[in-house]
Amino acid sequence: MPLPRPLLPLCLVLALTGCGWVDQWVGEEPSPEPEITGEVKLQNLTLRQTNAKGELLWLLQAAGARYRDDDRQQLEIQNLTGELKAEGKTAYKVQAKAVNVRQRDGQLWIEGRTTVTDLQQKGTIVADQLVWQGDRGVLIAQKNLQARYPQVTVTAKRLEADSQRQELRALNAVQVTSSAKEAKDLQLSTESLVWQQQPNRLLAGVIGQGGVTVRGVAGDRQGQRLQAQRAIWSISDQVVILEGGVQVQLPNPALRVEGETVRWLIPQQQLVSDRPVRVQYSTQGIQGQANRGVFLMAENRAIFDNAQINSQPQKAQLRAQRLNWWIPQERVEASGQVEIQRPNAHLRTAQLIWRIPQQEVEAQGGVFYRQRNPRIQIQGQRAKGWLDRQEVIVSGNVQSEVPLQLRLP
Repeated sequence: MPLPRPLLPLCLVLALTGCGWVDQWVGEEPSPEPEITGEVKLQNLTLRQTNAKGELLWLLQAAGARYRDDDRQQLEIQNLTGELKAEGKTAYKVQAKAVNVRQRDGQLWIEGRTTVTDLQQKGTIVADQLVWQGDRGVLIAQKNLQARYPQVTVTAKRLEADSQRQELRALNAVQVTSSAKEAKDLQLSTESLVWQQQPNRLLAGVIGQGGVTVRGVAGDRQGQRLQAQRAIWSISDQVVILEGGVQVQLPNPALRVEGETVRWLIPQQQLVSDRPVRVQYSTQGIQGQANRGVFLMAENRAIFDNAQINSQPQKAQLRAQRLNWWIPQERVEASGQVEIQRPNAHLRTAQLIWRIPQQEVEAQGGVFYRQRNPRIQIQGQRAKGWLDRQEVIVSGNVQSEVPLQLRLP
């Protein structure tokens, strides 16, 4: 039996507030007035929710809505706008054309394409599913989401924006690109990411497994690839610290670097490792290792401390306290207790230049040369040799002032 008309508006308000939906509804009934049949249409709707302290958790407005009194008790809303509040202050603004909205236990669910504006960090989050946990000040976004900020753009399957801790946490299939000029051609991929917005740094791979990969996707960085278990990316100065099983692949020349910790100075285009590193230049049959290394990527040059380089084609091994390696030119300058060895010969000096393609070496300072068969030992100040010809010239303070030429076996 239909209710009397004077009681209908009062019963409508009681039916909606009694379901635990909102503290206050403000709306106009459309004409003609509906029957209470489990579905109600509303216009010019305002939704408010407060916590136990009386602080607003959200304040939403809608041009029109349809309420379904089913198991989900949700509103179908058109032209939604409003504010999400934490500790009484507006943290985010929301806007959507057509969404489903419901709430329970101080949480707000929004399903449908929604744009959220982060007022603190001046960014936007767009997703098909949002949950606002007002007491915690945490916004959870899922499904086709993208977070775009002045510093970075983040995509993932799940994202949590914490307005109180000023953190953004992303999980599963996370991809990050930077808007900085020096890093715009780079893309970071991981399964877990924490963006600490106050120190402005990204912590990648810090939760669970999956590791971190940074790729060069365009320009001069095309083909560059860096992998590690964890990475810390400082947005302010564009420095990336990679830790745990670091592997670096550079395309031109085709160089591979391995180590436990590498610091990447993006603006300077330098890779720095203060711990042992290994290097492979496979196309030229060269391998190396060092206690510390710096790669000047723009110059295709590397500087190693306490290093060793092996050349398989020349069957030669070079050790020194400091190596300066021009990689494409295959030219090495060594200093500080330099030793170069071949199966039957050993040369020690203070400074050495090794031109690998020409198999030519030049030594300067405290030259000591020794070979086993025939047994020869000689000292001097300078030496020049050709590994392929098995020939070396030693001069300066030798037994004779005339340069001595020896034929190597």
